Amino acid sequence: MASPIGHGLAGCLGFFLVGKNTQFLKYYSSKRLIATAIIIANLPDIDFILGYLFYQDFNAIHRQFTHSFLVGFIVCIVIFYCLRCYKKISYSFLIWLWGLYFSHVLLDMLAYDRYLPAGVQCFLPFTSNYFAFPISILGGLSFTGGIIQLNNFLTVLQEIVVIPILYLIIMFIINNIKKYEKTNN
Repeated sequence: MASPIGHGLAGCLGFFLVGKNTQFLKYYSSKRLIATAIIIANLPDIDFILGYLFYQDFNAIHRQFTHSFLVGFIVCIVIFYCLRCYKKISYSFLIWLWGLYFSHVLLDMLAYDRYLPAGVQCFLPFTSNYFAFPISILGGLSFTGGIIQLNNFLTVLQEIVVIPILYLIIMFIINNIKKYEKTNN
């Protein structure tokens, strides 16, 4: 699984996708947008707290229902409509929230998982199987022996390099799609 720093970095990069968008900035300041991005990108890991509250074990329900795409859709819709009551925001904000939430699930699927079953239950309630990409491009955190250890430090360093590269690849693809659409219209 990826670290909170990696997920926060993904949230920051998600902010850069909309940071200059006047439609977003009309309703929320840059500080609120970046805080929202970081919080939503880390939100699926609320299951650590829930696991401790209900089972006195942080890992009891980790990588389960909160890492589900369906739960992500529902949570983001609830957040969107709560924010919409406060200020008029467009549906593109909802899509942005989904992207942030799903970035968490995808990063966890791309990270090496030391704990079986490996992966996340991203298709709950349709199946309780765990899914992970066949090739891990991110190291994984280890909690055996405590949080502060060399492996976890190296995982965070790797995330600081790999996640921006993934962002640049995504931006390259998006820009090429836009160019293609302009030339064919």
